[in-house]
Amino acid sequence: MQFLFKIFTIFNQQQLRKCMVIVAAMVIGAILEAIGIGAILPLISIMEKPDFFTIYPNIARYAVILGITTHIQFIIAVTFLLLMLYIIKNMYLTWQNKIQIDFAIQNQIYYSEKLLAEYLQKPYLYHLEHNTSTLLRNISAGGIIVFSNIMVSTFTLLAEIITAATIWIMLVMLDAFTAIIVAGFIGSILYFIIKGFRKKIIEQGIIQNEYSAIYIKCINQGLGAIKETKVSCKEEFFLDAFQKAYFEYGKANGKFLFLNQLPRMLIETIIVCGLLLLIITKLLLGSQPTEIVPLLGVLALAAFRLMPSANRVVNLSNGIRFQMPLFNELYEDLLLIKNKRYHNTNTRLNNKKEKMKFENVISVEELSFAYPEIEKQVLSNISFKIPKGMFVGIVGPSGAGKTTFVDILLGLLPPSFGKINVDGKNIYDDIRRWQANLAYVQQTIYLIDGSIRENIAMGIEEKDIDDVLLNKVLKMAELYDFVQGLPERVNTTVGERGIKLSGGQRQRIGIARALYYQPQVLVLDEATSALDSETEKSITDTILKLKGKITIIAVAHRLSTLEQCDFKVKFENGKVTIIN
Repeated sequence: MQFLFKIFTIFNQQQLRKCMVIVAAMVIGAILEAIGIGAILPLISIMEKPDFFTIYPNIARYAVILGITTHIQFIIAVTFLLLMLYIIKNMYLTWQNKIQIDFAIQNQIYYSEKLLAEYLQKPYLYHLEHNTSTLLRNISAGGIIVFSNIMVSTFTLLAEIITAATIWIMLVMLDAFTAIIVAGFIGSILYFIIKGFRKKIIEQGIIQNEYSAIYIKCINQGLGAIKETKVSCKEEFFLDAFQKAYFEYGKANGKFLFLNQLPRMLIETIIVCGLLLLIITKLLLGSQPTEIVPLLGVLALAAFRLMPSANRVVNLSNGIRFQMPLFNELYEDLLLIKNKRYHNTNTRLNNKKEKMKFENVISVEELSFAYPEIEKQVLSNISFKIPKGMFVGIVGPSGAGKTTFVDILLGLLPPSFGKINVDGKNIYDDIRRWQANLAYVQQTIYLIDGSIRENIAMGIEEKDIDDVLLNKVLKMAELYDFVQGLPERVNTTVGERGIKLSGGQRQRIGIARALYYQPQVLVLDEATSALDSETEKSITDTILKLKGKITIIAVAHRLSTLEQCDFKVKFENGKVTIIN
């Protein structure tokens, strides 16, 4: 049973108090369920005794006060009371289910949001080591599985156990011997069924969890590069990879569904046979048929109430075990969210755009870096300076550390040793304020499926977009005339990933976006390397118009891109050389 309570360890004290309220409500619901079943016995007794008022004169006296004088009237009155009891009971159980579901959904929304916030806050190295498809699965499916599936199932399972225990206590009061036999009988069935199926169900849960991430990755890869996929005629390759992964995912689900349905038939067969054998046993022990009729009525009702309950206990237990692999994978992240909530720590990064002071020089001082679990240093004790307003070229062969240096400068990779100072202040002392000075344009510009306006001011609410500044950066990026010629101008949609635009137009939107943030430092990482020579020259000329106004740091393989830079920094074998 330990696995059932693991989910409650991710809750703080306030959430656990809410859980206790829900459990208390479930206990009351279980009592109402037992009363509903037990109330059938008096009705049966009344109906089989036409002389009921003669046998119980005190009850007859109170009945007369209420205007009930005949046996039939009394049966109708008791039946009506029983009817009201069932209506009230089911109204209460509806409310009880609602508060369970509301609690689960509130936490699903909260933890899913915080999971995304956690992943956005994780260091860049974390994202280099984790597949995006896995993170996508965790955020999109994790909250649903943990809360809508596991948590609601856990509450329902507890409710079933409490209800079954309450009904059993009622049976003890009627016939202790029979109740003990029933409890031992059904308890043994449940124990052996759950134990017998447990290992196989956990195995299928692990397979399902593994292949859910793989098939999402296949979809991302096939559709994410749809142009290359179609041109290279690789549709069949990605479809085949998806089919294999989804087949294993579906097969695991299918096996689970079969294993989860099998216990129902076993339980039904065993309990009905057990009830019939109990009748035979009672008769053989000397009980008269008329003596066991009332008890048989309650036992039959209890059995047919406990039988679905036993089925649900097995199904819910199996379902929880089947979903547990993903919960176990997310457990540390969920605990982290819980601890941050307890300590009132804000998961979200500070988006305040107060800039670090930069008036003179960027100083790279004895900088070294090595990736985790790799002994060789990518950068080894490098030092140089970039005065403000300079256009600096970063050159060198592939694997020399150019992009690593840029990632350190951008605040994505903390250095292993050394530092980067800006006017004497280490940028990693307040990396968010340093990043407020930066704009970054890479080789592949990410464009959302929105308008040109939304893409340039990406990350800014539409109502907060400065259209004067927008038009200014369009002119600076030499896009203004092109945009004005479009039917919807800045409101023209670019398509998913800018598919409706040319490569040069996408790069210019990337430059316009960078300039919209009014940076002091513009970092270009192979920003024109994927373009033809004519488009590259055109965009390079656009960039050169910014020379002297902001500091430009450009990584490029083509030396023609850097012909007019102030100086170059050549990276090679972890060292740097200044080329004037």
